[in-house]
Amino acid sequence: MGQSISNKILDPFGFGRTGYEQASPSFNPIPEDLKGLRVAITGANSGLGFAAASQLAKHGAKVLMLCRDKGRGEQAMKEIQGDVSLYLVDMSSYESIQQLEIPEVDVLVHNAGAMFDKREYIQWPQGPLEQTFALHVAGPFLLSKKVKTKETIWVASGGMYSQKLNTLHTHSPPDNPFDGMVAYARCKRAQVTLARRLGHYSMHPGWVDTPGLVTAMPKFYNRTKSILRTIDQGADTIVWLAATQPVQHGFYFERQVVTEYKMPFTKHKDEEEERLMEYMQKITE
Repeated sequence: MGQSISNKILDPFGFGRTGYEQASPSFNPIPEDLKGLRVAITGANSGLGFAAASQLAKHGAKVLMLCRDKGRGEQAMKEIQGDVSLYLVDMSSYESIQQLEIPEVDVLVHNAGAMFDKREYIQWPQGPLEQTFALHVAGPFLLSKKVKTKETIWVASGGMYSQKLNTLHTHSPPDNPFDGMVAYARCKRAQVTLARRLGHYSMHPGWVDTPGLVTAMPKFYNRTKSILRTIDQGADTIVWLAATQPVQHGFYFERQVVTEYKMPFTKHKDEEEERLMEYMQKITE
């Protein structure tokens, strides 16, 4: 009883391991045979991307690992059982994405991500972009325009629930001082918005014990490590979406469409979405 109360205090939204364990008994099994399914995953060499790639390949899918680092990508390939291939791309770089050539796939998964502790810029044709925005929003948007695919999945974060869509502050975070966690959450909010506008899937994995969480949010990790989901649990909805491609598009958590808002102050007007779409088209022309 004491442990249950403690978990509820630490995890009021059910984003941790207990939430997954309570929801998963009602899950329908993922098809055992995914042979013929082709899935491209960015950031597939570690964390959620690696877990999703491993599970999909285990079920027979052909997985295209889109990674920035050749050495880490090759090492990850050795650890995955199945049909996997490696393609190098830096998801924050316009030039790198434009140079990428991959065959048509059934599903594209926008998973690559990072949280930065200082403000830096990446040069794009229309001007410099803050690196958080370039990696999580501009890069995936450009890749979606380039890659031929039937379905697309954006891997967001529960952190987006804390932020309202603000196009200006998303692509140009305030400097007073720069807050990498807030910049990340705003970009995740933008990802979910773009996914809906483009007719894609988006999802968030809950609170997951990943190497990225340990380095990016050490205080949060130390406070919640006893209740975090495993990487496979966090990747479950990614794998399920890729394998089943449900008719209903939307924002998913634990294989179900959920609300994009948990707090009224994070809701935005339609005009803000229009601003975001216009800006994305402008910088990826």
